[in-house]
Amino acid sequence: MDAGVRRVMGLISEINVRFVVPVYQRPYSWGEEQCLQLWDDILHCGRSREETHFTGSIVTMQDGSASPAGVAALALIDGQQRITTIALLLVALARYASAHPDEQLPYSRDEVMLGGYLTNPFRSGEDHYKLTLSKGDRATFRSIVDNLEDPSRPVDPTSKRILQNLSLFEQRLDALSNVASVWVGLRRLEVVAVSLTQGRDRAQLIFESMNSTGKDLGAADLIRNFVLMKYPLDRQAEAYRTYWKPLEDALLPLGEDDALDDFVRCFMQMAYAPEPLGQADLYQTFKRYVAEGGFDRNDRMGFLCLRLKDFAQYYVATVTGELAQPLVEASAADAPAFREVTARLAGIAELGVPQARPLELELLRSCHRRECTLTQLATMLGTLESYLLRRAVCDCEGSAQTQFLLRLVAKLQAVRNAGEKYYDAYLALFLVEEGTPRRLPTDDEFSRALQSRDCFGFSRSFYLLTRLNGHRAAASAQAGEKDAVPTGDVPTREGWSVEHVMPVGALADDAWRAALGPNPELAYERLENTLGNLVLTPYAYDLQDCGFDQKLERLRQDADGVPERIALSSDVLDQQAWGPEQIEARGARLAREALAIWPMPTVDAATLESYRPTARAASLRQTTWQDLFDSGVVQMDDTLVSASPMYPGRATVTSTGKIMLANGQMFTDPTDAYERFLGTIGANPTGLNGWTHWRLGDGGPLLDDLR
Repeated sequence: MDAGVRRVMGLISEINVRFVVPVYQRPYSWGEEQCLQLWDDILHCGRSREETHFTGSIVTMQDGSASPAGVAALALIDGQQRITTIALLLVALARYASAHPDEQLPYSRDEVMLGGYLTNPFRSGEDHYKLTLSKGDRATFRSIVDNLEDPSRPVDPTSKRILQNLSLFEQRLDALSNVASVWVGLRRLEVVAVSLTQGRDRAQLIFESMNSTGKDLGAADLIRNFVLMKYPLDRQAEAYRTYWKPLEDALLPLGEDDALDDFVRCFMQMAYAPEPLGQADLYQTFKRYVAEGGFDRNDRMGFLCLRLKDFAQYYVATVTGELAQPLVEASAADAPAFREVTARLAGIAELGVPQARPLELELLRSCHRRECTLTQLATMLGTLESYLLRRAVCDCEGSAQTQFLLRLVAKLQAVRNAGEKYYDAYLALFLVEEGTPRRLPTDDEFSRALQSRDCFGFSRSFYLLTRLNGHRAAASAQAGEKDAVPTGDVPTREGWSVEHVMPVGALADDAWRAALGPNPELAYERLENTLGNLVLTPYAYDLQDCGFDQKLERLRQDADGVPERIALSSDVLDQQAWGPEQIEARGARLAREALAIWPMPTVDAATLESYRPTARAASLRQTTWQDLFDSGVVQMDDTLVSASPMYPGRATVTSTGKIMLANGQMFTDPTDAYERFLGTIGANPTGLNGWTHWRLGDGGPLLDDLR
């Protein structure tokens, strides 16, 4: 590593070098605030008597190679934002000089163009451009330089940030009385220039230390750099396209800047459950996961990226409630189950409980690994939806729920490793929490809360009523499909709202007071916001002086020729009067329907008993791969043979108990080894359970049988 203080203009104008922003770097992101801070520093330096002004650091990486024309490409490890902004200011200065030929300036357009600041003037192709940006910024910046050389060439409009900042500098120069001070200030800027050599210097550690405050780079930026810096410079672009970009593309439907951060946090929570993870821990946790999984050895980083891409698709489904494609190869008979899975994912997403996403990832993975069927997955997701809604309706304590969800992920992973029945275990683990703060509220508790609580002010009231509405609509149209979880023609949040039947101004109306009975104030307070008095409507109205007949007329108008739109109101339209008796009866009916939509899970008594904490504590601990090796059941030099005739292959047990594939990669878990084995032969890593797909020797027992 070579480091020293350099003038910025001297650094960027060196002959026969060009600066390349690596593909793993985030796009150019400086906004007006950062640009104006640099502008102020340059002006202060140009106007003062100080010789220089220090402005941070520039870190480059070189691999010792050069193009046929002799131009060396230096990877910009740190400082791309500053270098790019200075380049934009140089373009603005050159344009200013062209537009003001009679003004006395200490520089000229030709000096900027031929001085090596923006181009290598006597080189062509890639070597011609002094700065090569990444992703969507490259074409726009390059076109600006081309336009400066030949004004007839068009400017690419792709990168709005590049064009906005260039325009900002042009406006500032036009408003400046002495442009010379900008040129003088630029020539006085100094940086610490750090030059690294690939293969000798640990670029990632230097990069981390220079960005340790977390203000410049988020966890996702650090993770992306960490992954792609594992590859040589000449392979980074290919690694980005092959491994990292598919992960970014998988998250595109979310359209959020922090989607990658949120996804990686969710994945790490699943991987390390029940250990809670904070934001500050994310990058270090990822590095720990890489080291413990051996992904930083034997070129396995690409395998990790492909795994992350699969889970990113699951994550998008948990956020959007839309599953793009079945998790397993499904037949036409599986279509209803797949629709039900999608409906349950949508319901959980609507409930808005991000703490449930690690568990959803675990469940989706279990189906991908064929540890459960699509029908079972739909039931498991339905149980999770029931758990979240029932606890919300019953106002159960939130922190206990978060702890339970993470503990459940860990318990399910233990169930998988122990070779137990995944589906039965999942349902039982909800039921054995009865009587604890983590409980799934019973039918009685859920029903009572639905009928008595304030449902109008309930944060999930719209979700609750639309699901009830859809269930009623579908039940009318498809009475024979008992197992369906239909949505019907469900109203959406756009234009629909929750409304009272008996209005909020009922006590001011004599007819309503009479309908409320001998103690109207008490009845009004008890029933006004309960479930039985609420409907859905496309009109934002609450006619406080409106009688029941007028309410009925408005509800009929809501149907607008499509009765299923207001299926929830059907039993209101059947009434001749509306008071405590009708409200309470309707509340009881809706509560019974809610029990059908969000049911309690059922398992046999023996299974339930086996998962009670006392029974589990008394049982033998799970048998691991290491147990098989330590006990001598499998030994050094034993051969593991793929049990699938479609995927023939072998692995060897090493002296330390590792599973070594033919390519030399080693694993401590049969499933991880089998997944990687599939990848090495060009098969799709379908998540098959390695315990049931490796045999001990030709024709020998499955590892699962040995366990």
